[in-house]
Amino acid sequence: MDRTLLLDMLLVVGTLALIIAFIAYQIQRIDWLKHHGRRIVATITSIRHETGKTQAGFSRDNYYVTAKWTNPRTGKAYTFWTWIMNSHPDYAKGDLVPILIDPNNPKRFTMNL
Repeated sequence: MDRTLLLDMLLVVGTLALIIAFIAYQIQRIDWLKHHGRRIVATITSIRHETGKTQAGFSRDNYYVTAKWTNPRTGKAYTFWTWIMNSHPDYAKGDLVPILIDPNNPKRFTMNL
């Protein structure tokens, strides 16, 4: 087998393994938050809409939703955001949204809109 072909195959397999590992980690993290997370309610502060085209030439809409919450015990404010592709969020600026946070580290969160 040609050495460059072998190296290319190893590169592809390694890249696929990293992608699969990243997806598995994200699924595990969200599952952990569903079982151990604390549900809070944050206020949407902005919804940014961007349009563009994929490499194949198809149009796409991206929405970036930002929400803020202040911890009533510490007074510390946290900002959360999520990205939605090709689906307009059912929320508007000022609406309240549920967020699951890690009670020990609120920077670990999931916001499902």
